Amino acid sequence: MALKRFLALDIGASSIKFGEFISSGPGSLSLVNFGHAPMPVVDPSADENRNPTIVEVLKKLLADRQVKAKHAAVSVSGQMVLTRFMKLPSTDEAKIRQMVRYEAAQNVPFPIEEVVWDFQVVGGKGEAELEVVLVAIKSEIIEGVNQCVEEAGLSVEVVDVAPIALYNAMRYNYEFDESCTLILDIGARTTNLIFIEGKKVFMRNVPIAGNTITQNVSQEFEIGFAEAEDLKLRQGFVGLGGAYEEPELESAAKLSKIIRNVMTRLHADVARSINFYKTQQGGTAPKRLLLSGGSSIISYADYFFKEKMEMEVEHINPFKNVPFQVPAEELEKVAHSMGEVVGLGLRLETECPIEVNLVPLSVTKRREFRRKIPFFVAAMVGVICVVWAYWLYYWKAEGLLADQLARATRDVDELKRIDDDMKNADKARDVVHVDAEQIRNIIKFRTRWINFLQRLNAIVPAEIWITELVPQNDGKVISYIGTAVAAPDQPVGGGRGGRGGRPMPPMPGGAPDPAVAVAAVQGKSVVTEFEIRGLCLNNPKSASSSKPVEDFKQNLEESPLFSAVKILSNTSPIASDWTFEFRFKATLKPEEFIEY
Repeated sequence: MALKRFLALDIGASSIKFGEFISSGPGSLSLVNFGHAPMPVVDPSADENRNPTIVEVLKKLLADRQVKAKHAAVSVSGQMVLTRFMKLPSTDEAKIRQMVRYEAAQNVPFPIEEVVWDFQVVGGKGEAELEVVLVAIKSEIIEGVNQCVEEAGLSVEVVDVAPIALYNAMRYNYEFDESCTLILDIGARTTNLIFIEGKKVFMRNVPIAGNTITQNVSQEFEIGFAEAEDLKLRQGFVGLGGAYEEPELESAAKLSKIIRNVMTRLHADVARSINFYKTQQGGTAPKRLLLSGGSSIISYADYFFKEKMEMEVEHINPFKNVPFQVPAEELEKVAHSMGEVVGLGLRLETECPIEVNLVPLSVTKRREFRRKIPFFVAAMVGVICVVWAYWLYYWKAEGLLADQLARATRDVDELKRIDDDMKNADKARDVVHVDAEQIRNIIKFRTRWINFLQRLNAIVPAEIWITELVPQNDGKVISYIGTAVAAPDQPVGGGRGGRGGRPMPPMPGGAPDPAVAVAAVQGKSVVTEFEIRGLCLNNPKSASSSKPVEDFKQNLEESPLFSAVKILSNTSPIASDWTFEFRFKATLKPEEFIEY
């Protein structure tokens, strides 16, 4: 199996570190080359572009160490990245991404379109709440880092965050039980705190680190930043205080006190972070402290934290489970600061607990374009084949076009003749349709009253005679030809009915003239209700002489013709009367409105 060679590159605030790894498959990661180069010492308060310096140092480092790999995983400092641990309700991945995007928009102090961000679920799977880590960095920063790496002759495959890369390395090399372990990564500009408790992880950074010591030394000794950095590296150590004897050299004693004061401030921030982790994240106090980073090897730093935190303290060894093919004595000098490098190497070789990727948009677009190149080539080949096939077809078909054109011309002429005949037929059909519609309207007008009166006659009780039907439209009396009538007593028609289909008298004046009916249709009068006037047979032997009237009202209400029936008058008969009068107002259902 061919060996895969790749580079892990950690660009820090004060140094650049790399590790060249080879792998023949998962679990076979091996370090074959490494390098470490300090960055020129500058005052961190000076706001200057470091990119040209990074390119220069990186090119020289890769050339001096004869690096062969061309593909790299790069880590960026935790201080440049917004890292948030949040709890979200358990749901599907698409909704989680939407919620994380919303949280990113709320927490990132820039428009979301100007940042590169990623996230990963790190805990709570299968539970009601998910633990999610969100990382985001400004696009121009990550584009600048990518440009530096590419100018050095490398292509970026993965961009990780330094604390996360260190966490992945520690998970690979150390066993973590349910008790809490704190990793203290003391760098140049920031100190990263990583809490590991079982499968739980939490990260935080504080702005107290190696440069803080250098700045304090510079102020106390009234010397430049670079000179103070050199003094710290040559003579610096953490003052033990208490019963320990101070150094004889006054400057050394003063330097140790300065460093101890800064370390005391760092310890106070660590203690506050531990309290935050316990109260806000539901964790427990750490039982073990692992030191990492370039500033962690200041003399007596481990003794200081062991005394202050009263727990086991040791420096990390990121190569416990990672084999190496380089001199051990050389690697041992920088092993304490190589945790991020090992974590980056693991990202390109095996599956890691946290795999976020902040690859800039330019790299993503370039990769997508490269993936599309085979499709573009296939499309071009397809276009060429289509053009060639079309030319061949045209060449072969040219001799047939004349005959086809002649046949097509004859067919077109015949179709035009048929089209003219069809248009004439359509015109004749339209004339017939108009005539037929007029006839249908006349027939419908002539029969609508007959149908209505027949349906009404079917529900009239035997004791009831209808004497008048007064058509109305919203309370206004109308005539059968659709014009309003001044006197409400002028009926349109009347009659009586009973069981056995007893005939009803015709409407006064007989059937309407067809010509008048057509005019009525055009007038569009609408009957929406009737005033029904009638007589009821008075049966002195009946317990209720008005029962037939009530039955008739009920029949009207239950019929499909009327929606509401109201009694306008109901004369109380005397024994000598053989009939008595009644009047109803019956409202037609909308679908039974009579239009004429």
